[in-house]
Amino acid sequence: MLTELNSTNGANVITQDIAKKCLNEFTGHLYGLEMGVAYGGGIFGIGTNWKERGTVWGFDTYEGHPQDEMLSRCEISRNAGGINSKAARCMDIWYQPNSFGPDKIKYDYIRSELDRHNLSNVHLVKGLVTNKTDVSFIPHLHYALIDMDYPQAQRDGYELLKNKFVPGGYLCLHDMIPHGHIQGCYEIYQDILNEGLFELVTEVPNSFLVVLKKK
Repeated sequence: MLTELNSTNGANVITQDIAKKCLNEFTGHLYGLEMGVAYGGGIFGIGTNWKERGTVWGFDTYEGHPQDEMLSRCEISRNAGGINSKAARCMDIWYQPNSFGPDKIKYDYIRSELDRHNLSNVHLVKGLVTNKTDVSFIPHLHYALIDMDYPQAQRDGYELLKNKFVPGGYLCLHDMIPHGHIQGCYEIYQDILNEGLFELVTEVPNSFLVVLKKK
């Protein structure tokens, strides 16, 4: 069984419930994804629930939190302390041997666990998410979770996906609230709201989670 990192803050219960709602709210084949897979439990859960109905993609480096690469792209995080910013250090605690450790984030491990449970409907996309990441193979989306910690990555993920959602499709954003949780993320969340493509479903500050729905 793969671990869902957001079980440590309760966001996993909400996101998995929303993915289950898609089974009742939409007809036909479902499409969903996560950007920021970590230990893979999120895509495992959705893939299991959607096994007969949907395709799930998981975007991640599958090598650990990409500190150097993202700091080179994320001016907000550089100005917030660089390598010592919360965006850069937020995964350190989970990589410790007495926590979840550094090995079970790897592509081969997560793929092997998915295969062991016959989850051929879950596909892993390896690499850093940037504004140039290819998402052309995704026809449309009913559900997505963007959870990559860096404000620039969060913005890039949103820009890549925002026009993929069907009306009523769910966009979950993690670590965007409360204000100041990760410097710069709340402001990007406000930009997303002000753009007007999505309506707010709920904010759950204790779980650092926002749920939006495509208008």
